[in-house]
Amino acid sequence: MREQDQDWTPSRVVGEIKIRGGNLRALSRSSGLQADTLRNALYRHCPKYERIISEYLNVPVEQIWPSRYENKGGK
Repeated sequence: MREQDQDWTPSRVVGEIKIRGGNLRALSRSSGLQADTLRNALYRHCPKYERIISEYLNVPVEQIWPSRYENKGGK
Protein backbone atom coordinates (compact mmCIF):
# COMPACT_ATOMS: atom_id res chain seq x y z
CA MET A 1 0.00 0.00 0.00
CA ARG A 2 1.35 3.41 -0.93
CA GLU A 3 1.83 6.05 1.76
CA GLN A 4 -0.67 8.41 0.11
CA ASP A 5 -3.29 5.64 0.37
CA GLN A 6 -2.94 5.40 4.14
CA ASP A 7 -4.73 7.53 6.70
CA TRP A 8 -2.58 9.98 8.57
CA THR A 9 -1.93 8.84 12.12
CA PRO A 10 -3.51 10.90 14.92
CA SER A 11 -0.04 12.07 15.93
CA ARG A 12 0.66 13.28 12.40
CA VAL A 13 -2.60 15.27 12.30
CA VAL A 14 -1.81 16.86 15.66
CA GLY A 15 1.79 17.48 14.57
CA GLU A 16 0.71 19.17 11.33
CA ILE A 17 -1.61 21.45 13.30
CA LYS A 18 1.26 22.32 15.67
CA ILE A 19 3.60 23.03 12.75
CA ARG A 20 1.11 25.65 11.62
CA GLY A 21 1.10 27.26 15.06
CA GLY A 22 -2.14 25.81 16.38
CA ASN A 23 -3.40 23.04 18.58
CA LEU A 24 -6.46 20.84 18.47
CA ARG A 25 -8.10 22.32 21.57
CA ALA A 26 -7.78 25.90 20.32
CA LEU A 27 -9.05 24.87 16.89
CA SER A 28 -12.08 23.24 18.53
CA ARG A 29 -12.83 26.35 20.58
CA SER A 30 -12.33 28.72 17.63
CA SER A 31 -14.83 26.59 15.71
CA GLY A 32 -17.43 27.08 18.44
CA LEU A 33 -17.01 23.58 19.85
CA GLN A 34 -16.03 22.19 23.23
CA ALA A 35 -12.25 22.01 23.68
CA ASP A 36 -11.83 18.28 23.02
CA THR A 37 -14.52 17.84 20.37
CA LEU A 38 -12.23 17.67 17.32
CA ARG A 39 -10.29 14.78 18.89
CA ASN A 40 -13.19 12.58 17.80
CA ALA A 41 -12.13 13.01 14.17
CA LEU A 42 -8.76 11.43 14.95
CA TYR A 43 -10.38 8.09 15.76
CA ARG A 44 -13.76 7.92 14.00
CA HIS A 45 -15.49 9.26 10.92
CA CYS A 46 -16.91 12.69 11.80
CA PRO A 47 -17.28 14.60 8.51
CA LYS A 48 -17.93 18.01 10.08
CA TYR A 49 -14.91 17.77 12.36
CA GLU A 50 -12.71 16.28 9.64
CA ARG A 51 -13.59 19.21 7.38
CA ILE A 52 -12.62 21.75 10.08
CA ILE A 53 -9.22 20.08 10.47
CA SER A 54 -8.81 19.75 6.72
CA GLU A 55 -9.56 23.41 6.11
CA TYR A 56 -7.15 24.51 8.83
CA LEU A 57 -4.39 22.36 7.33
CA ASN A 58 -5.37 23.30 3.76
CA VAL A 59 -5.23 19.61 2.86
CA PRO A 60 -8.21 17.71 1.36
CA VAL A 61 -9.97 15.37 3.79
CA GLU A 62 -9.52 12.60 1.23
CA GLN A 63 -5.75 12.99 1.58
CA ILE A 64 -5.77 12.93 5.39
CA TRP A 65 -8.26 10.04 5.74
CA PRO A 66 -8.40 8.21 2.38
CA SER A 67 -9.96 5.09 3.92
CA ARG A 68 -12.93 7.14 5.11
CA TYR A 69 -13.57 8.64 1.67
CA GLU A 70 -12.63 5.90 -0.78
CA ASN A 71 -15.31 5.17 -3.36
CA LYS A 72 -17.02 8.45 -2.49
CA GLY A 73 -17.06 11.58 -4.58
CA GLY A 74 -15.94 9.89 -7.77
CA LYS A 75 -13.10 7.86 -6.27
